[in-house]
Amino acid sequence: MCNTKIMEFSISLSEQRRKLLETYKGSSINGLSTPSFIVDLNVVKNNCRRMLQGLEAISPDLRFRPHVKTHKTAEIVRLQLDNGRKHKSVVASTISEIRGLAALVQDGSVNDILYGIPPTKSKIPTLAATAQELHTFGATLRLMIDSGLQLQFLRDYSESHPNHALPWSIFIKVNVGDNRAGQTLAASELTEVIRQAVFGKDVQLYGFYTHAGGSYSSTSANSASEYLVKEVGGVYEAAALAKSMLLPADAGRQRFVLSVGATPTAHTSAIAGESITNLFAKVMENDELEIHAGNYAMLDMQQVATGLVSPSDIAGRVVAEVITYYSDRNEYLIDAGVLALAREPGRIPGIATIMGQRVSGERWIVGRVSQEHGIITKRTETIENVLEESLDEATIPKSWTPGDRVVLLPQHSCITSSMYQWYYIVENDIVVDVFLPWRGW
Repeated sequence: MCNTKIMEFSISLSEQRRKLLETYKGSSINGLSTPSFIVDLNVVKNNCRRMLQGLEAISPDLRFRPHVKTHKTAEIVRLQLDNGRKHKSVVASTISEIRGLAALVQDGSVNDILYGIPPTKSKIPTLAATAQELHTFGATLRLMIDSGLQLQFLRDYSESHPNHALPWSIFIKVNVGDNRAGQTLAASELTEVIRQAVFGKDVQLYGFYTHAGGSYSSTSANSASEYLVKEVGGVYEAAALAKSMLLPADAGRQRFVLSVGATPTAHTSAIAGESITNLFAKVMENDELEIHAGNYAMLDMQQVATGLVSPSDIAGRVVAEVITYYSDRNEYLIDAGVLALAREPGRIPGIATIMGQRVSGERWIVGRVSQEHGIITKRTETIENVLEESLDEATIPKSWTPGDRVVLLPQHSCITSSMYQWYYIVENDIVVDVFLPWRGW
C-alpha cells in the first residue's frame, strides 16, 4: 500500500511562508518584483460572505461544497467554509490539494473531501491510502465516477488489498449538455454505472454531481438560472433512476446528495427568486441538495462577463511593470505575458483590464501576449457592456512611463493564479500576509 502521508506538504509550506513574511510583510505593491500575484483579502472575505449568506437565506438545509482549485490555499478554504461552523465539505481537483487540506481535517474544519475528477487506475493506491488516513481523523474521501470500468478498478483494488476495509463512497457525474465530463441522461452507460453502484460490492453510492460549465456564457441572472434548472433537473432524474432499481420500501427511505453548481449558477442560487426557491424545496423533499462552486471566492473577467459580478469583485490581480511606450501606435510593453497571465479565449477581448494609474474615464486591456511579455492596447466598444465606466472616444494619451506599475484583472483566475509560487495578500495595497498554494498533482 502506498505510504503517502497527507501531513507532509503543509510543514514545508509553513516554513517557506515564515521566510517570505519576514521579507515582504508591510511592503507596498509598488515595491514588489514583477510580475506578482496579489489577492485583496477584504474582497475575498466579501465574496465568501455573500455566497454563504445568500445560500443560507434560501434554506438552512441547503448544503454547500466549495471547490478549492481556484486558489489552492487552506487560508481561503477557511473563509469559504466560515471555519467549518456549518459546512465542512469541499471538492478538490488534485491529490496535492487533498494533502494540503491536512490542517483543516485535523482541526475538524473539513470532514468531507470529494476528489472531483474520475480516478485513473494508477491513482487508486494513493487514493486508498489517503482515504484511510482521512478516516483516522473522522473525515471521508469521496470519488467522482462516470464509467463502470472505474468502479471495476475500485472493486479490483479492494479485493486484492484486504487491509483496505473502507467502502468507496462515490458521486456519479452527470452530463447536462456541456460535455465537460460525465454521462448524459440518455446514455445507456449512465444506467449501467448506476446499476453497478447500487448493487456492486465495496461501493456506496452517495449522490449525483453535475457542473454546468456552459453557464460561463451567461449574460444575466435569468440566463444563468436556465443552466441551474437544467443542473437540478439532470441530477434529480438520475437519482430517480437509481431509486427505481431499489425495492419500493428502500427507495422511499433513500436520500441521495444532489450536487449542482458552477460560479454563475451558484450566484443565481444565492439570489434565487421564488421559482428557484420552490424548485429547491421540491428537490429537498426527497433528496439532499448541495451547491458547489469555487471561482466565486476570487472571480475574474469571465465572471464579470456574465453580468452577475463587477470588476471590483475580482480579488486576485497581477502586478506588472511597464517596459516601453510605443508612441506611434499608443501601446505599452509590459513584463507579463502568457507565463504570468495564462491565455484563454473569452468574450472580453484580451486577458485583463488594466487598473491603477490611468487617464480618467479610460481603460486598457492586454491585447496581445508572448511568452514573457504582453502588449497593453486601447479597449474596444465590444467590452463596454461589462465595464463600469463609459468609453471616451477621444484619443487616449500616454498614461504610464517605463517603471510604472499596472494592475491586471485576469481572464480566468484559476489558471492565472496557478502560474505563481505564492500570493501576496494585501489590504489597501500593503502586503499583510503571504499564502503558498498547493502545487503539483
